Amino acid sequence: RRYCDRLREVCFDWPGGFVAHHYTRYLGDLSGGQYIGVQVRKNLGLAAGDDGVKFYRFPGKPKSYKDRYRALLDTAPWDEGERARVIAEVKRAYHLNAAITTDLTETLRIEPAA
Repeated sequence: RRYCDRLREVCFDWPGGFVAHHYTRYLGDLSGGQYIGVQVRKNLGLAAGDDGVKFYRFPGKPKSYKDRYRALLDTAPWDEGERARVIAEVKRAYHLNAAITTDLTETLRIEPAA
């Protein structure tokens, strides 16, 4: 709920807020998605082709997409104040996402991977 509330606060009226949360989720999923998909499969007893892990399958190699995404961020027309604000929001988004993982782990009683 906290994460959804934050999205409503910053993503509809502030483009930098939307970008900060998109960056955190999407690039985070591209970076760690394959590992997370394996863990989800193991913990939920799913097969590699199951729809329950479809989100974690990415066609092609995401590195070129991530590099392009970061290059566009580096050239975004933001002044230093706006850039600092976006970076602060990325950090906040990261912590909110981590809290979701913690909450899900406790709720689903998932044991950490060894």
